[in-house]
Amino acid sequence: MTELNVNDLTNVAGGASKGGSKLPDTYKVVAGDNLSTIAAKFNTTWQKLYALNKDLIIKDAKSHGVKDHFENYIYPGQVLKLK
Repeated sequence: MTELNVNDLTNVAGGASKGGSKLPDTYKVVAGDNLSTIAAKFNTTWQKLYALNKDLIIKDAKSHGVKDHFENYIYPGQVLKLK
């Protein structure tokens, strides 16, 4: 499984790197990220990312005291599925 974070995006364009490698399986959240910006980097939607990672996002949000609108809460260090 390959993992990618925002610092590794220089070779990503339209879901694949210039070298032809496939989209990574996961993405490690860094400070300042949100689902919309991550989705835009990988040519998808925040709704799809949320659906893929709903259990993790809800669990972590609840552990931080969030009571609703869980889709608004991701945290640095989380590893989100991209596909």
